[in-house]
Amino acid sequence: MISGQIWKKEIHQFLHSLQDIIDFICTSWSSWSSLILLSGCCCCYFAAVRSRIGPVLAGNMDENPQPPAVKKVRGGAKLNFLNKLKKGEKVSLEFCRGAPVGLNANKISAYCGKLALNGENYPFDIPDWSGMPHKEEKLEEAIEELKNIFHYSDEINFWVEEKIHEKWKASKRNMRLEHFDEKKTDAQNRASCPDKTQWANMLIYWRSPEFKKKSENGKASRKCLVVPHHGGIKSFVNHAIEIEETTQKKASRAAVYQKTYRVKEGKTPNPISEANRAQVEALERKNLEENGSDNDVSILELTSHDQLKGDKYSKIMGAEKPGRIRGVGSAIKVTKLIGESSSIVVQNNEENAVLRDEIKKLKEDQVHMQNDMERTS
Repeated sequence: MISGQIWKKEIHQFLHSLQDIIDFICTSWSSWSSLILLSGCCCCYFAAVRSRIGPVLAGNMDENPQPPAVKKVRGGAKLNFLNKLKKGEKVSLEFCRGAPVGLNANKISAYCGKLALNGENYPFDIPDWSGMPHKEEKLEEAIEELKNIFHYSDEINFWVEEKIHEKWKASKRNMRLEHFDEKKTDAQNRASCPDKTQWANMLIYWRSPEFKKKSENGKASRKCLVVPHHGGIKSFVNHAIEIEETTQKKASRAAVYQKTYRVKEGKTPNPISEANRAQVEALERKNLEENGSDNDVSILELTSHDQLKGDKYSKIMGAEKPGRIRGVGSAIKVTKLIGESSSIVVQNNEENAVLRDEIKKLKEDQVHMQNDMERTS
C-alpha cells in the first residue's frame, strides 16, 4: 500500500510539471525545437522519478515481503471438533455391526487417521501391516487414547485396527506419489522427505523386485474394477441405516447397491452399474407382484451365508465366493458370521435398533425444547 501511494503522488506531480513545461515550450520555441526539448525533458524527469522511488520500493519490499501462496490441503479441518470439546466432555457415538455409525462416525475415523500418522508407533518403512512390531501394544494405547475422547465401546476394537491399518497404508501410498520419483536417483529422492531414516528404508523397498511385483499385481487388480461405487467415505452400514430410516424398508444388499452405485445428478453414469440397477428394480417389482413383499435380508440383520442365497444381489452379481461377502462393506466379515451365534447377533442387532430409536427420540425432544425456549424468550 505504501509503494502504491508514493507512485500516485509522484505521477500526479509529474503531470502538473509536464503541463507547465509544455505550455512554456509552446509559447517560446518553434514546433521542431519544442518537440526535441519536450522529449529530453520527459526522459530526464522519468529518470529522476525512478531514482527517487526505486530505493523506497526496494526498502518497502524488504520490510514487508509478500508471503508465498499457501496451497490448500484437505484433512486438517476434520479434527476441528477437538477444539470445541469442553474439559471432561466426550464425543457420543452410535454402534452397529461392530462399527461406529451416525453423525460422529467420521470424527473417530479422522482421529484414527491422526493415530496412523505416528511413525514412531507405526513405522512407515515396514513393508506390510502384518509385520508391524509391537502392533498389539500400540493398538491398545490407541484404544485408550480414543476412550479419552469418545464414548467408546470395545465392540469396535476390530474396526479401529482396520481403520488405522487403512489410513497407514494410504499415507504410505500418498508419500510415494508425492515424494518418490522412480526416474530420480536415490540421493535426489532422499532429499525429499522429513523422516530421513524411515524414508531411506522405504526407498530401498520401493526399488526392490518384491515391491515392483506387488505393485504390478495391484494395478492389474485395479483394472478389473470396472464398476466403482459412489458411496464416498461413509460406510455401507451407515448407508443401510439411512435407507431403513428414510424409506422404512429393509436395507438389503440390492437396496444398498442402488444407493451407493447411483451417480450424482449431472455426472455420467457407468453403463454397467445402470444396467445392474435396472435389473434390481425389475426384480423388486417382480417380488412385490408375486410375494407382496421383499424377502431379502437386511445387511444389518445378517447372521449367516444361507440368508444371502437367492437374494436379488446374487441373482445379478452371481454366487458368493469363499472368504468374503460382497455388497455389505468392510464392517461385516465372514469370520464374524461363522464365529458368532445367530441368537446373539440378532439380540445385539435388536438392542442397537432400540438404542438408535432412543437417541433419535432424544434428539427430537431436544429440538422441541429449543423451539419452546425460543418462543418464550
